[in-house]
Amino acid sequence: MEDANAELDPSPILQAAFAFWTSKVLLTAVEFDVFTKLGDRRITGPELGAALGLHPRGIRDFFDALVAMQFLDREGDGPSATYFNTPAGSLYLDRSSSRYIGGILVMLNDRLLRFWHDLPEALHTGQPQNETKHGQKGMFEELYAELPRLEQFLGAMKGLSRINFEAFATKFNFSNFKTLCDVGGATGLLSIEVAKKHPHLRCTSFDLPPVEPMRKNISPPPDLAIASARPQAISSRTRCPRPT
Repeated sequence: MEDANAELDPSPILQAAFAFWTSKVLLTAVEFDVFTKLGDRRITGPELGAALGLHPRGIRDFFDALVAMQFLDREGDGPSATYFNTPAGSLYLDRSSSRYIGGILVMLNDRLLRFWHDLPEALHTGQPQNETKHGQKGMFEELYAELPRLEQFLGAMKGLSRINFEAFATKFNFSNFKTLCDVGGATGLLSIEVAKKHPHLRCTSFDLPPVEPMRKNISPPPDLAIASARPQAISSRTRCPRPT
């Protein structure tokens, strides 16, 4: 009698169970700035490993794992093989790219991964497993309390939001509007993207005072004028002059 279970494939179960392996390899590569170090170069594993300060024992397996997962490309074999960025890696994982999304990967690795480790406890107790679990303040209070942590969070949100902001600026009909106010606008990216495509709009990005240092570090396109409207909170007006 034929076993009905013989046709059932366990692969999806195993792939999901082992998914953290591939995730951790990618998150570690972003933490080490592998894609940024490579840039537009083609270099050997030992050269790349030395640039990253890695022990020789693991560099070949590490970089080849990224090749197998299609996050890097490789030309040749053995110690003389050269590694280089894929087009997607260059566009999204190199910090010098305007479309860099690695910020969210950095935060996943540094902050969120350890919280997800406590999922069983969350399901049993119903209690939050973020900073409050360890006697700290609420999530946003902790994020806003220290500049490096806030910078990491804003970098993560910027990478996630850029594509959505570009789509919003392109597809929404702003012809009947004169102003746009982005409350909680952080670095002002939405205002910048909308103002670039709709120069008739007056765009305002508003957020809390701790965000201002990051706001000042944003370099807007040369055709945008940025001014701070309120000293007690960020309310920066971003305007794109009309063509003459």
